Amino acid sequence: MPFGLPWSEQFIEQISEKEMRSEFVADQVRTRIALLIRALREQPDRDWSQTRLGREMDKPQSVVSRIEDPEYGKLTVQTLLDVSKAFDLPLWIDIPEWEDWFRLMKNLPGSRESFDGRRLSQMAKDAKAGVNRGEIGNVNAGYAVMVRQFDKPLTIYSATAGNVTLRAAA
Repeated sequence: MPFGLPWSEQFIEQISEKEMRSEFVADQVRTRIALLIRALREQPDRDWSQTRLGREMDKPQSVVSRIEDPEYGKLTVQTLLDVSKAFDLPLWIDIPEWEDWFRLMKNLPGSRESFDGRRLSQMAKDAKAGVNRGEIGNVNAGYAVMVRQFDKPLTIYSATAGNVTLRAAA
């Protein structure tokens, strides 16, 4: 496999037919969702049983068992929303370019923290403080990804947990 790429030429050849790509993507997505839900449920700070997750979703344990089965594959967006609500996490669905999809699917994400207003507010305060110091950056998981000095003051135009959009003062 080429350095830095999660795919090889041989692999791309194997999935060159549209039907094969479609089956591959479906299998990978079903598996990833099932493993992610199980990993979130079993996180050390959570350590929920399937029954407990079912209670949090207002569903029986058998539903949780099905959604953690990579072969099931009949999840609805509403079920995924119910799961994300139970974990107090947002749901994000996208249809990316192939390169981005391969990069995103390469690894199963680690643990996830439920909504923490204090942590998110602190991130926003830190971003604003950086702007006040003349720094600009994309804040992601508490880290400034890019920092640059500006001559004009900047104003926070919009902010989310992952991004801060800035506008230069007139």
